Amino acid sequence: MNVTKKIKALSAMSFAAAAFFLAGCQAQSNSLTFTPPAPSASMNVNQSAVVYVMTRDARAQQEIASYVKNGELVRLNASPNVSQLFQQVMQQNLVSKGFRIGQANNSNAGVTVEIKDFATNVEQGNLRYKLNSKIQLNVYVQGAKGHFNKDFHTTRSQSGAFNADNDEIQKVMGEAFKDIVNNIYQDQEIGQAINQYTN
Repeated sequence: MNVTKKIKALSAMSFAAAAFFLAGCQAQSNSLTFTPPAPSASMNVNQSAVVYVMTRDARAQQEIASYVKNGELVRLNASPNVSQLFQQVMQQNLVSKGFRIGQANNSNAGVTVEIKDFATNVEQGNLRYKLNSKIQLNVYVQGAKGHFNKDFHTTRSQSGAFNADNDEIQKVMGEAFKDIVNNIYQDQEIGQAINQYTN
C-alpha cells in the first residue's frame, strides 16, 4: 500500500514538474503565430489568366518586435515567416476572384508582394506601455502588355498599464494583420490590372 502511494506521489510530482517545464518553455517562445483569414466571399468568376505569385521580404530586420524583460532583450519573430504569410494571403485572394495559380514557366501574369514593413514598436515606461504596429506592402502586377503597382498599409496602436508582453503585442499586431488582409481581399484593382495587361 505504501509503495503504491509512493508511486502515485512520484507520478504526481513528475507530472507537475513536466507541466511546469512545458509552461516555462511556452513562456519563453519568441514567435508570434499568425493565421491568414479566408476570403469572406468568392467571386466565382473563371478568369483566363494564370498567375504566378512571389513574395519579397524587403524589411531592414527580421524581427517583428523587441522589448526588454527582466533586464534581457526579447526579440519576436512571426510564425510562419512574413513571406509565407503574404504568399498565402495573395494566393487565396486571387483564387477567390477566379484566377488560377501557376508556376513562373506556365503563367501569363506575375504578382509580386514586396513586404516593406511588418513590425510593432514597443515603448516601455515605468507605469505605462505603448505599442505602434505598422504593416506596409507594395504589390506589383506584371503582364505582357504592361505593369501596375499598388501600396497597402495600415497602422494600429495600443497602450496600457505597466509593461507590454507577448500577448499585447500579438493582439495589436494581429489586428493590423487582419486589417491589411481584408484590404487586399476587398481590392479590385489588382484583378483588373491582371486582366488588362494579359488580355
